[in-house]
Amino acid sequence: MKNLLFCVFCLSLFSCAGHYDKVLPDPAPSVYFWRTVFRLDPAEMKFLRIHGVKKMYVRFFDVEPDGRQQPMPVGTIRFVTPVPKDIKVIPVVYVEHTCLQHVADLAEKIVKRVSTMAETNNLSINELQIDCDWTISTQKEYFDLLRKIRTMLAEKGTYLLSTTIRLHQLSAEKPPVDYGVLMCYNTGNLRDYLAVNSILSEKDVRPYLSQLRKYSLPLCVAYPVFDWKLLFERGQFRAILREADLSDPTLYRRKAPHLYQVVRTHSLASPDPESFGLMLRVGDEVKVDEVTASDILHIQSLIEEERPEIHRQVVIYSLNSPDINKIKPYEMDQIYHR
Repeated sequence: MKNLLFCVFCLSLFSCAGHYDKVLPDPAPSVYFWRTVFRLDPAEMKFLRIHGVKKMYVRFFDVEPDGRQQPMPVGTIRFVTPVPKDIKVIPVVYVEHTCLQHVADLAEKIVKRVSTMAETNNLSINELQIDCDWTISTQKEYFDLLRKIRTMLAEKGTYLLSTTIRLHQLSAEKPPVDYGVLMCYNTGNLRDYLAVNSILSEKDVRPYLSQLRKYSLPLCVAYPVFDWKLLFERGQFRAILREADLSDPTLYRRKAPHLYQVVRTHSLASPDPESFGLMLRVGDEVKVDEVTASDILHIQSLIEEERPEIHRQVVIYSLNSPDINKIKPYEMDQIYHR
């Protein structure tokens, strides 16, 4: 009887693995590239080489509403250096959920623009990923968009369509795509002053773990290596800081391991070209959220208990020298399961 149960268990594992292979071909160490200029520095090239990265999910552009609430492409990437020849590029398009009422022509515009960009930059692609923070209220429109995109891709040949899956979306119906990338980052509310770590924490992930086992869409998983500095005024969120040098004792005083207080009023450059800058006042606080290798490995162990095959492909968010250099190569190999 024990031998029979063991055989059944093994067969179920092989069946799941075979299905995963069929839908997600050639699982490999992967990265997201989420900048508006594609340029790789020596540290990033080295990272790709030593960790055997074979796939890059590259954000091509975002779709956001313009002044007339019509969907428009923004933040289009510009390729300055070529993509390494041995790496597969998967274009990613982020769609703001408020644009989903324009599904009919939006699918055509996205596919045409992605195809044109790929041809212009001599990129051979056979897959597209759509990123959208859809909810139950926008599920129908988003799924309609995915179906239309999938139909258009099928007319071009053998194309895969994937989508990002946020933790809260695991309880909903699975989207009509070939597979999903589970986003294990931005798991908390960055506007919450009391949040332990809004980028990744067990407290935010654990409530969704039980849904992983029964979620029928094939998944791989993405983990963060970035950090961010969050400005609060009297406990109220104001902004994400890009240029703050928290090591300057004339401007900031460390109150706790991940909390700093502004000790001198000053301004920082703003990403808005029409703005004069962001003013930081005495008494404001800067909360630093960051993720260590041990944080990621701990979450990985929890996820693997529910869904062992999910880590056959791990995606790092994102390829950026200051971030990837914070994790030691042997730790990154552990995360990639190499």
